[in-house]
Amino acid sequence: MTEEDYVRQPSEGADDHGSEAVDRDVLWRRFHARLLILGMRRLGSRADAVDMAQDALQRVTKALDEERLRDPNALPAFVYQTALHICQQSLRKRYRERRALEGYARSSLDESGVPHALTDLIDEERRRVVRLALQSLSSDDRELLEQLYTRDADPEELAERLGISSGALRVRKHRALQRLSAALGEDVTQ
Repeated sequence: MTEEDYVRQPSEGADDHGSEAVDRDVLWRRFHARLLILGMRRLGSRADAVDMAQDALQRVTKALDEERLRDPNALPAFVYQTALHICQQSLRKRYRERRALEGYARSSLDESGVPHALTDLIDEERRRVVRLALQSLSSDDRELLEQLYTRDADPEELAERLGISSGALRVRKHRALQRLSAALGEDVTQ
């Protein structure tokens, strides 16, 4: 398909300049699903992918309306480059927001040494998420991690108490952390 396939010919009711309008329906049908897949891969969120696809198609439509695309055969590449550019902008924005929030959290003590309310909310939400993830583990995994991380049990003594070797304890700990990682949806094993 070429650009001409996406452009409606002027109808009898067209303005005096004979301008052509982009057939948004054809453009949408051809690229929307592919842009959603690209957005899901790059952005990791269906909502962000939908926003990106819509924004990309609007920008492409505007570029076609303004006749900024000189080579009609370059339309697919133009669409995907536009989408990639929007994805990069979105990821940069996320990164800046996350860095700003982390910086705010690090400097979250006021003059009297009391944490700001935002830090408390973040910490409280994180503890709630970890509690739920721990509840999804087996009682053996939960007890092992509790002994090692909250009661500061000596691994050698804990292995002896459980009647297993130190190596077996390390393997159980690693597997329990992997299951916790899966429950949290992140990598906590390192």
